[in-house]
Amino acid sequence: MQILRNKYLVLLSLLAFFSAICDALFAQDSALNVADSLFTIGKYSQAEKIYEKNFKNSEKYNPNVLIKLSFLAEKANDPGKTLYYLSLLSQIKPTISLFEKMNQIAEMNQLDGYIFNDLSYFMVFYRRYGGYIPILLLSLGLYVVVVMVIKVRSGEWIQRRHKIAVFMYLIALLGLLNIPANYTTGVVKTERTFMRGFPSSAAPVVEVIQKGNKLTIIGNRDRWKRVIWDGEIGYIRENDLWAL
Repeated sequence: MQILRNKYLVLLSLLAFFSAICDALFAQDSALNVADSLFTIGKYSQAEKIYEKNFKNSEKYNPNVLIKLSFLAEKANDPGKTLYYLSLLSQIKPTISLFEKMNQIAEMNQLDGYIFNDLSYFMVFYRRYGGYIPILLLSLGLYVVVVMVIKVRSGEWIQRRHKIAVFMYLIALLGLLNIPANYTTGVVKTERTFMRGFPSSAAPVVEVIQKGNKLTIIGNRDRWKRVIWDGEIGYIRENDLWAL
């Protein structure tokens, strides 16, 4: 009897848990519908509050929300925030037209970091499909290694250049797997951001960077981001950056 009671309580707990999740998702969708209606009739300030709340509270970015927020930021003449939302959108749905729009906005406002090239598109493509590419490449590498081991045990001779090629392939794969951890970008979110020589407010200022510029983040130290800007390495407070 006690066992049945415990199972019943567990079942009730699971039902309550899933019910709470469904209610939260329904409330979120309902709020976005309200925001879309407000946006359609031109009540932008009210719609923006709902979109921003959804943006901050959601674990995954909603492309529609990012598009609306970028439009509202552009309407408010805030190119930095516009490019931030568009940069996030480019990580979810990268398109050539989107990159061209970002580059156009950046050029109009004399902002750097948005030049569309093969590397930028590759990085976005890798971030989008990165969960599948390493698995495929690693499987291929392991297959080749297993085949070579079987040949060695069978007494077959393997040319040295083939061994070197496999070794270099695995090294390159290791480097590719470390790209997400070592290469990120961020958008400057304050009007005058100081890049310093080392992570301290007492450190000398290396550069003064304007809001909206995008730079490369290569590390963290306490509450500072280690960045590359204009060929120089320095530190910027993490509160002064929108990390992408």
